[in-house]
Amino acid sequence: MTRRQLLQWAGLVAATPFLTALDDTAHAYGMTKQASAGPMLPINLELVTLTETTAILTWFTGDPSRPDSMGRLAPVPADTVVLLGTATSALQRVFFDATPTPYHYVELTGLEPGQTYFYVAQSGGVPATSSFNAFGNGVGSSTLDATSTGPFTFTTPEPPPGTFLFAIALCNDLHFGETVAGLATSAGGGIPPGIEQVPGHPPYPEVMGAALAAEARLRGADLLVAAGDLTAEAAQPDVGTARTFLDAFGPYGQSYVVTRGNHDRPHTGEDAAACSAVPGHETYHDCFKDAFFSSGPTWFSADANGLRVIGLDTYDKIGSGGDNGVLSEEQFAFLSAELARDRDQPTLVLGHHPVTVEATVTTVPPIIFNMDPEQAARLESLYAATPGVFLHHAGHTHRNKRTVSTTAPDVVFQEVAAVKEYPGGFHQLRVFTGGYALNSYKFRDTLAQEWSERSRQEYGGLAPFYVFGSVADRNSVVARDCSDLRAGDGTGFASNPVELLAETGTDSSTDAVVAGAAMAAAMAAREFLSWRARAAL
Repeated sequence: MTRRQLLQWAGLVAATPFLTALDDTAHAYGMTKQASAGPMLPINLELVTLTETTAILTWFTGDPSRPDSMGRLAPVPADTVVLLGTATSALQRVFFDATPTPYHYVELTGLEPGQTYFYVAQSGGVPATSSFNAFGNGVGSSTLDATSTGPFTFTTPEPPPGTFLFAIALCNDLHFGETVAGLATSAGGGIPPGIEQVPGHPPYPEVMGAALAAEARLRGADLLVAAGDLTAEAAQPDVGTARTFLDAFGPYGQSYVVTRGNHDRPHTGEDAAACSAVPGHETYHDCFKDAFFSSGPTWFSADANGLRVIGLDTYDKIGSGGDNGVLSEEQFAFLSAELARDRDQPTLVLGHHPVTVEATVTTVPPIIFNMDPEQAARLESLYAATPGVFLHHAGHTHRNKRTVSTTAPDVVFQEVAAVKEYPGGFHQLRVFTGGYALNSYKFRDTLAQEWSERSRQEYGGLAPFYVFGSVADRNSVVARDCSDLRAGDGTGFASNPVELLAETGTDSSTDAVVAGAAMAAAMAAREFLSWRARAAL
């Protein structure tokens, strides 16, 4: 399903809640009559992460007799069980947690590379059903196409060749300052209804931002790169909040770097008035540049363990944010010169807007949603002439999507789903001497899981068709010579790509934000570590 089709369907169901508009709520969730008996249903089972030795499953337990106005089932806490085996006749219970929760998150460890496994997830003795709205492979695949309760199957990949070197967390679309998720614009106007946070809970961008910093570190990321849309509309307070939450991962320019998205563009209005005016467009003020690129261009090249990391500003202009992404000619000149400097150096490029033709035709509106087509072709040609470029990381579409280019077939173009909403997480790039692996992770933090499930109902419940992607969109392994790279040593980027803002002191309100972010990150870290300790027992 393309994003155009998604929004067309969403427009049809916007007048009434999608699930409650159907006569049979259980059928709407892909449930069988047998599995739907009783007040508690385990639903929305998804195989999120699949590495050579691990698999992560998530699902939700709810009461089908109490859907809310958007069709979400009332949460019902239940136990968490997974049966696993190398044959359907030999399934054994390999995971059990009696702690009741409606948000189930299981990480299976110690798996064998290249092995096919069969599994069933359960709560309250009832098998969990596959996410009915995960287009592609939400759960791997079923051994019997007629059943929605499994057993399901997956095959672990072989690891990349060689020795592990370091890991980088890829993320985008944090949208600090946003208060309503799931609003989209089309020819017919906005697509309602939007989804708001539970009253009394922290703002959802802060919940997800705190989980990002804590869990990326705990997953072993040495560095973090954020490919744009750090804010909802680049208001000065929201840019500051984004900086604060990302700083919880480590020092800016040393542990993490960022690029601009269309939402981070220069703005007019009171919320941006105190920021620097854009030369030649003095009514526009650029808070994003002030916070992250105060004394230079909004693009960069940096070195991390021998890996060249290039950050592009794909909205390098004054505009509304709803049109094509573009690079200025000055930026193209920089990129061309940087790539020509060493065409064979392993290179990761990050920029907010997707590039490839396939990405363009599966988004809405087509073409103008991504990079300017002529500029996209120029980028692909540059990559094709630079053997070292192996990965282009993009956001903007809020989906997990892996595409290739006929012009630059050796480059993986990876779109990463949004941090700020369902499925809610990041990709981890693990680099080995003989290749690399890309894996998607949902956040494990409890509040993040709750918001992920709540925001699943965006666009009338159809968002997961578009954003979750297939197992291959979320998890992949590529063999490639990376033997010139060095193992991570904890020092981050060898050269600082940007000049950081001078420390000028903070007022009490800023201190409160910093303290709140640090506390949120610490709480997420403690919970995650506690879970890992329990899992090891």
